[in-house]
Amino acid sequence: MRNSSIRKILVATPLIALTLAGCTTYSDTTAPVASTTATASSVELGLPARTGLTGWNFPVYDVPADPAVRYGILDNGMKYAILRNETPQDEVVLRMNFDIGWIDEKEGQFNAAHFIEHMAFNGSTNIPEGEMVKLLEREGLKFGADTNASTFFEDTTYKLSLPRNDAELIGTGLMLMREVGSELTFDPEAVNRERGILQSEIQTRNTFNRRLAMDYQKFIAPGTPFATNISHPSESAVTASITAEELRGIYERFYRPDNATLIVVGDVEPDSIEAMVRERFSDWEKPAAPLTETERGAIDFDRPAQAGYFVDPAVNYIVQIDRFAPYERKLSTVAQGRKALQLQLAAMVVNRRLQTLARDPEGSILGGRLATSDYFDRATQSNIQLVAKDGQWREALATAEQEIRRATLHGFTQSELDEALNNLETSLRNGAERQGTRPSQALADGILATVRDERIFALPETRLAVFESVRADLTPEKVHEAFRETFTGSAPLIHIASKQDIEGGEDAILAAYNASSQVAVAAPEETVTAAFAYDDFGAPGSVVADRMVEDLGYRELRFDNNVMLNLKKTDFKDKEILFHVRIGSGELAFGEAEPAASTMLNAISSTAALEAHDLDELQRIFAGRNVRTGMFVTNDHFHVPGSTKAEDFLMQMQTAAAFLTAPGYRPEAEAQWKALIPPYIARLDANPQAVAGSAVPRIVANGDMRFGAKSENVLLGTTLEDLRAAVSPNLTNSPIEITVVGDIDEQAIIDAVAQTFGALPERPMELNNFASARLVDFAQDRSKRTLYHSGAADQGMVQVYWPTTDDGDFREEVVGTLAAEALRLRLLETLREELGATYTPIAGLEMSDTFDDFGYLIAAAIVAPENQDLVFETISQIAGEMRATPVDDDLLARARNPQLEKLAKDKRENGYWLGSLEAAQLESDRLDRVRTYESILRSVTPADIRAFAQRYLDADQALEIAIVPKPAE
Repeated sequence: MRNSSIRKILVATPLIALTLAGCTTYSDTTAPVASTTATASSVELGLPARTGLTGWNFPVYDVPADPAVRYGILDNGMKYAILRNETPQDEVVLRMNFDIGWIDEKEGQFNAAHFIEHMAFNGSTNIPEGEMVKLLEREGLKFGADTNASTFFEDTTYKLSLPRNDAELIGTGLMLMREVGSELTFDPEAVNRERGILQSEIQTRNTFNRRLAMDYQKFIAPGTPFATNISHPSESAVTASITAEELRGIYERFYRPDNATLIVVGDVEPDSIEAMVRERFSDWEKPAAPLTETERGAIDFDRPAQAGYFVDPAVNYIVQIDRFAPYERKLSTVAQGRKALQLQLAAMVVNRRLQTLARDPEGSILGGRLATSDYFDRATQSNIQLVAKDGQWREALATAEQEIRRATLHGFTQSELDEALNNLETSLRNGAERQGTRPSQALADGILATVRDERIFALPETRLAVFESVRADLTPEKVHEAFRETFTGSAPLIHIASKQDIEGGEDAILAAYNASSQVAVAAPEETVTAAFAYDDFGAPGSVVADRMVEDLGYRELRFDNNVMLNLKKTDFKDKEILFHVRIGSGELAFGEAEPAASTMLNAISSTAALEAHDLDELQRIFAGRNVRTGMFVTNDHFHVPGSTKAEDFLMQMQTAAAFLTAPGYRPEAEAQWKALIPPYIARLDANPQAVAGSAVPRIVANGDMRFGAKSENVLLGTTLEDLRAAVSPNLTNSPIEITVVGDIDEQAIIDAVAQTFGALPERPMELNNFASARLVDFAQDRSKRTLYHSGAADQGMVQVYWPTTDDGDFREEVVGTLAAEALRLRLLETLREELGATYTPIAGLEMSDTFDDFGYLIAAAIVAPENQDLVFETISQIAGEMRATPVDDDLLARARNPQLEKLAKDKRENGYWLGSLEAAQLESDRLDRVRTYESILRSVTPADIRAFAQRYLDADQALEIAIVPKPAE
């Protein structure tokens, strides 16, 4: 068990996350297999012929459905699908979907679908109010991670991930789904208690990104429920006033078997599950009256060119251009697969061009993407969206218009298409090779995604076969033709997100677009790909130490230059190899001399290059390869993490070693760094969460400049030379430990590391202590602080921090983790369920593995400003109760059991072992934590939790922080 960073809660918005934040598209992310006429048969694909209908009566043309999925429809109309899948072992995933969403709400009903979703956890015929979640927690499910629900435009989906496949637990899961479907009680008092929770959720999600999405929808699809219902102005008022009887009426209209779909995927026997489904759901009666379709509105394809814009100080400058064409229902055929692949390749090429433009120091954009998709079932939508550098929306608009026109007029070069083809084929081949170990959750969601459009759920190997069968038609000419046909249609709809009013408004935007359309665009040029320059690091290293750690099932090696290697062979995922290259001591080595060096390194890692190759060239070199670039830094090490395959592992190690020995500090990276800073700074007080990430960390760490957001002057003053000076010394003479986990050939891995990292000059075997850099104090001034945000006036936040120590005593850390979880459950019961004061109270423990004697336990909640005092008092009261009285056995079980089940699941995941072994040799003493975590977790008693609370949850030591809206000027 390892705390990877003390800053999980104390963080500011990462600069790297700004590139496409706030952009909104609705893309069809299913495989490119779908639509109108059939031109090739299953036999031509080398696949078994399967035509006719699925068990859901969906038509099968020339693309076969996955034969392992068992489809059925009960006499009452409920659809179900069952798929046996053993990844992860023992897990069973349930999805219950109802065809009701935002668009089904009428005047006076807005937010009703979401309200009903909440009430599903608040009492039914056979489950008393408040007991459903507790029942699942006792079985090892954690609310949010394993027990969840979501409401979107068209659907409401209930989700359970059962950690065990025993018949009793599966029966419980199916029983709960049936309770949701037909047995909700809508007790008026429970409804009233839930109102405050929904109001808090409405407040919480009232962010600049959501407001932007709402404005964008209203602009592109006016008059449709997709625009008006995304967040109706009366949503909050309706939530406050809608009655239990009104909710019941909507529930009884839409929650009916012929409007429901149940998915069961996991380590199960389909015959047994089908019998359980029929027994549980067959007596669910369908109402006599048919369910009427909701009016969905229409897209106006004759709408003239129009512009709109949205203003908020926190948004990125974002340019979007949309065109709509009439909708064609897509069926799963090879013909549509061909067209979809052609469009996908065209988008890949244009997006690659946009990446290149985003790296141009003289350019106007930070990033962008192009996509074509179905706008629900109303239209075919073609969209390009670019994130502009601050203030440069005109230039970005010209870039968007001209790149679309360049592709429309001139098409694509063979070299561009070859790169895209290689990447696409590799992606499809990876999917086909790994189809036997796909995770059950992804499979359940994939099957569910086919329901609305009656698409076929196909195997990854089928998707690859379709690609191979139509590859002859994936030429520059054919791809150009498909792109030109699709990216026409309605006149352009131009939407701008801006930090300030646009002078001249919509007319100015249209004028800028029209001016750009008069600029000639040149055809793209063919490019030649260079050979990779970093394939020789000298004489391969020799292994001088090699031992098997039997109890943890991994192998430790050391080369003659002291580079360390850990190997763990697993069968969890076919063809998956995860790796982690760990170098030196990270930010500890910086001290406070370079306060923004780590921020800069992580922000530009996505644009990192080498001395011999810029990033564009690296992308061409690695086309079709599973190789990642860049290097990151945490508070105690540098690292290159990633996933690859056996045939690409040597090149991946060559690349990682090259970033260690020949990093490219190029001007385009510095230009992008400078461009990212203004929008980053603008968001630091955009809402309470932003302030919690930007300002609070330094307060908690007693003013330590390494914590929290750096000032704009510090960030702008940090250059590539500063970064080189901070990073390079720590890369050239620091320990290196490499961990590789997955479906591996151990000798091939050893040989690849020997030729790369093993060939480097000798390294030390131990880390420097950096004792002074490990000193951090918790805030000495414990007086209550009030901070201010610039977001919505109804949003506030409370945070309470209690100082702890570091994680030197592992048992104490495990006890503290359970204490924090018990506190969170108590806060949920009191603040959310009883008082309705907040949507998502949190509690968590951070005991640092880096900084001496530094840590904290935090409780926090997003709340309306007028409720802050109540929440502070409640947190203090519950903490006091945990000090005074041991928690009961049931609360401890509900805190512990989900962690035990998560641990059991994690142990069957490559990622868990990668994290557990990443410092197996440098910090070998911590391996005992992996060995003993479960036994310690099981041994914790209520008395232990009380002792932890008595030691740390002292009201006199607590630091209270209130975050409130800025006063009106």
